[in-house]
Amino acid sequence: MAVDRTIPETPSTVSDEHAEGVRGFMQGVRSILTGFAVTAGAVKRGPVTIKYPAEKVTVSDRWRGALRLRGVLGRDEIPLLTSAPHDYNGIIDGLYTSERLPGCVGNCPANVDARGQSFLIADDRVDEAYELVRTRNVMPGVLGRICHHPCETACKRNYYDEPIAIRPLHRFAYEEYQKLRPETLPRFENTQGKRVAIIGSGPSGLSAALDLMRLGYGVVMFEREDKPGGALYTGVPTYRLPREVLHREIDDLVEMGLDLHVKTEIGKDIPMASLIREYDAVLLAVGLQESRLLPIPGNDAAGVIGALEFLWAVNRSQEAGVRGKRVFVIGGGNVAVDVARCAVRVGATEVRLACLESEEEMPCHPWEIEEALDEGVIAMCGLGPEEVLTTDGHVRGMKMRACLSVFDETGRFAPQFGDEFTEVETDVVVFAIGQGSKLDGIVAGTELLLSGRGQLVVDGAANTTSVANVFASGEVVTGPGSAIASIATGHEAATSIHRFLQGIPADAERVRRPVPRYARYAVADVTGVEPSRRRANMPLSKPEERATDFRQVELGLTHQEAMSEATRCLRCESEVCVGCTFCARTCPDYALSVERVDEAGARCLTRYDLDLTKCCFCGLCAEQCPTSALVHTGQYELSFVHRDLMIFDKGEMLRDGGGDRATGRDGIESPACPTSAGRKGER
Repeated sequence: MAVDRTIPETPSTVSDEHAEGVRGFMQGVRSILTGFAVTAGAVKRGPVTIKYPAEKVTVSDRWRGALRLRGVLGRDEIPLLTSAPHDYNGIIDGLYTSERLPGCVGNCPANVDARGQSFLIADDRVDEAYELVRTRNVMPGVLGRICHHPCETACKRNYYDEPIAIRPLHRFAYEEYQKLRPETLPRFENTQGKRVAIIGSGPSGLSAALDLMRLGYGVVMFEREDKPGGALYTGVPTYRLPREVLHREIDDLVEMGLDLHVKTEIGKDIPMASLIREYDAVLLAVGLQESRLLPIPGNDAAGVIGALEFLWAVNRSQEAGVRGKRVFVIGGGNVAVDVARCAVRVGATEVRLACLESEEEMPCHPWEIEEALDEGVIAMCGLGPEEVLTTDGHVRGMKMRACLSVFDETGRFAPQFGDEFTEVETDVVVFAIGQGSKLDGIVAGTELLLSGRGQLVVDGAANTTSVANVFASGEVVTGPGSAIASIATGHEAATSIHRFLQGIPADAERVRRPVPRYARYAVADVTGVEPSRRRANMPLSKPEERATDFRQVELGLTHQEAMSEATRCLRCESEVCVGCTFCARTCPDYALSVERVDEAGARCLTRYDLDLTKCCFCGLCAEQCPTSALVHTGQYELSFVHRDLMIFDKGEMLRDGGGDRATGRDGIESPACPTSAGRKGER
């Protein structure tokens, strides 16, 4: 039987009307009394507050009140990075932690104060700029010609147009310093009463020597060659580094107290063991002394030579026995390019350079291979050596095999070869595939340990060896690298030696230099950029002329070019406005007006106006500021007695920013721009 589940309809009415007559009147009175009763009960119970969990409210940095400047050019000095050698890492780490480390300084292995150099040069204090750089880059004139300038890679100016020419400015500072150099340099005395022996006079050893002399130690240096400089003297071609520049800067170190002995080979002329006994500490900075050859058939034939031996011969006599011959260079690094370019200059009829890598992957610096190609070197990329072809024990050619890839998917060196072979006729083969240490004679008779591959056993972090008072630095520790990287290890070794001589453990509370990672900048489009914002181009001698001898390839910047280049520096993270105008260029409302004077010795910011009637408080200008000088104040309240006061001039922009009210011209005087005579008088 089906169940009826329908809901019966019930007539209902809803009405807010009361009944008629007395009954309705009484109903109304009762409703009013009920309302009063409910209200009285609520009053008696007290208010009820409903609490919700606290929610953190973040306010965008763009909305922080009227802007102000922390400092301005002409009134405030750009901070220079100076300290005792063993305290320098602490300064760098402090700047990095507080996000005030300029990219050019942070990306340099030796943390050279490139920002300070540009500031001093633009301020017509070039001699001070040279001395500032020399505290961290022991030879600014040398590195100003050969450094691979990682500082320029991290230069923030890359983002806007082109990086500052920091390396050429090193060279300029050296050349100007030679004109201003005092007749005698101040001499560092042995105030500590202890002596340190350094074996090797390359960049690492010289760097450590200067630090130790500054710390009050006596330093004695031993060099086996007839002149100092290490690989800079025996390996770097003179068209890149004139020897008078190298020896001038080393002579300065000798005048400052370095006791230098040349033609003295440790392990042969003087036993290493006697140095360990005689000196309070010994530093091994001998570099890598021999070339490596590939173990392929024919590598012992007459006409096969290593890169270091080839460059040594060229630098000694500008001859290498290849005049009128064909030269085949194996390798794709900077040493290989140096060999190829030198072979052209000493009379080779044909010079080929072959490497495993493709043209885009070559490990040499791009400007190096470009200059080599201009001079007539023939590059053969993507080929690996298979065999040295010989006739009667002499080189007649090279058999090369196609290289399909150099690295595996993890980035590990694991070349893969194809089945195609190429034979090239040649008379001389130069291997430029790497270098190794040669330490057997040096460590003989001591407790210094060598690995199975003949490498020195060393703690790379502390620069210590198996003998307590013997330390090591440079490429004998790190392997092949750059001159500035070797200089950096010299600084660390000097700190370790200082700690040892002061009885402090090498790693006890020691501050290590930070190694920041900087984003790579894409090449900026400089089309339409005004000439004053463009980088000064280094002039080069003509390829057809320079390839015939060892004249300098780079001709150097003129005085005017160098001064203009130094003014381009943004003085990043200095908290001093340099009038770069990037804030004004960024402002969407044209609220900012910025002007400066660039007269050498009297550079200053002359105008900085913020028109608050136009400002939309977007904050883009402060985000763009490379020096972090332009900041928000937190002054949300704006109160003015006259509309004209809403334009903040330079004086008002330099207010302290305290309080929450910005009123405009609160009795602040605009600082005058110092005159040239006044600035120089302060010096």
